[in-house]
Amino acid sequence: MLFAGMSNLFAQPGIFPGTWAMTTMAQSDSGQIYMELQLAAPGDDLLYPAQLKLVAANFTATYQLLLVKKNATQLVIGRHKFPMEERPFSLGKWTILLNGTFDLSINPGGKPVLTANRIIAKRYGFTMPLLSSFEDSNRNTAIEMSRLLKEKDVILQKINQQPWRNAAAQNMLHSQTAPAYFGIIDTIYTTSSSLLLNLAENNKADNDSISVLFNSQTIINRMDINYPARMPELVLDTGLNVLCFIADNYGNMPPNTAKLNLRLAEKSYLLDFTTNNNMSANFIVAKIFYYPGGKRNNPDKLARKIISDKITQRETKQIDSLRAFTEEITLALWDDAVEDGDSISLQINDEIFMPGIAVKKKPQFIKVKLYPGENKIIFIADNLGAISPNTSVLEIIDGKRRKSYMINTNLGQNNSIKIVYNASQ
Repeated sequence: MLFAGMSNLFAQPGIFPGTWAMTTMAQSDSGQIYMELQLAAPGDDLLYPAQLKLVAANFTATYQLLLVKKNATQLVIGRHKFPMEERPFSLGKWTILLNGTFDLSINPGGKPVLTANRIIAKRYGFTMPLLSSFEDSNRNTAIEMSRLLKEKDVILQKINQQPWRNAAAQNMLHSQTAPAYFGIIDTIYTTSSSLLLNLAENNKADNDSISVLFNSQTIINRMDINYPARMPELVLDTGLNVLCFIADNYGNMPPNTAKLNLRLAEKSYLLDFTTNNNMSANFIVAKIFYYPGGKRNNPDKLARKIISDKITQRETKQIDSLRAFTEEITLALWDDAVEDGDSISLQINDEIFMPGIAVKKKPQFIKVKLYPGENKIIFIADNLGAISPNTSVLEIIDGKRRKSYMINTNLGQNNSIKIVYNASQ
């Protein structure tokens, strides 16, 4: 029955999103410790934004972190835990100690659980906080927190199926909008369909091993970097491709020192676990946009082609036609409801004016110079944020005249506005 239950569990595509939690007793007189992990719906089918909460005695902390789905039963834990709240003291680099993977299984009661399977090391490449740095009143709690993160059994039971919904979840998936570095490098744009991989030398025979995921498929599994096998040549899909470089262990001389070179026709890129940002990290993620036929070495033009493709592939609904009386108008754009991570792009008169605008509570003002005659502004949803559909408020300011619209777009429909400007008026 156990194996049948596990088979059914692992077959569920949405098993990971939701809230997972545990309560454990502290070894000192600090009482109970509560840990909660909230997982959002995945981005690109394998990147899981998450929020981690810790509560013990007088200590309360909330962190944002990213997890990568390595396979149907494992989530790789991101090194970077960005503190949203820590009081009355900070754990500092101790959060690195909760690393490795969360492994999915079912407990004897038939409930799904995530168990932390850490990569143990005597050193991590960083100076950890000294206990003497904590005030006497906080020291016992600090000891309990370090013990929890480093060595205590962490077995989180699923308590609900509701994905974590927050504007921050969408922002974490993009290097430009994330509040900190979560292991995702800046997006690479290319016109080459061929991606060559090779392991760069690290000059350390320490039994490090790595895995590589490409578009959710495992293409390298636990390869010893001192005895690398032939690396595959990958063919990129048109549009978005996601490559995850994973440190499976820290070898004999922690942390993992592997380096992976990505070779495209335009340029080479190095994913390096020895840099300060990635030291003791468990993964590095590279997003690669492939668009054939574009001009090389022009990321801006390629980014604009992304928007053009979204226009041709979707229906565009005109929501109004109006007359302008000044050559230059101003667009004011904001979210009047919940700021949920929506991002839109604009195309004006077949020329991309501004791609990737994050829609926020505070209005953003965009000046647009009109051509004589008809002008067309198209609003394209880049994502659906945490709450579907992608919505925003647009106000068009034409001198002293103002007119407002609700922009309501999704991944199948754009909105447009036609503006007629008569220069002779």
